[in-house]
Amino acid sequence: MDSEPNDQLIPRWQAPGATDEIYDVAKAAMLAGISSRTFLKYFRLGLYQSLGDASRQGYQFDWEAVYLARQAERVRARFCVEMRVATLVVKLKKENEVLREELRFWRR
Repeated sequence: MDSEPNDQLIPRWQAPGATDEIYDVAKAAMLAGISSRTFLKYFRLGLYQSLGDASRQGYQFDWEAVYLARQAERVRARFCVEMRVATLVVKLKKENEVLREELRFWRR
């Protein structure tokens, strides 16, 4: 079981094991604990972006995409919502965390 709270999004630079590695769809999906099809659905819903030129190298993703897919699946399981709703919740949580970091910076 994860040690992070279910309701808190941990920024990429704080995620345990975060690396600069690049993964193909199958590897990224496996790391996220979901099927490749589900991983690509989240991609098409705009939860994360592919890195590089997809027409030349195929879809490639970083650790952040894996992490966001995991978060979306947690939201789906916890609240029994569809993928679009889970995607929206994770995007809003991510935006909230970015804004909190900015606020902390300006308060210093």
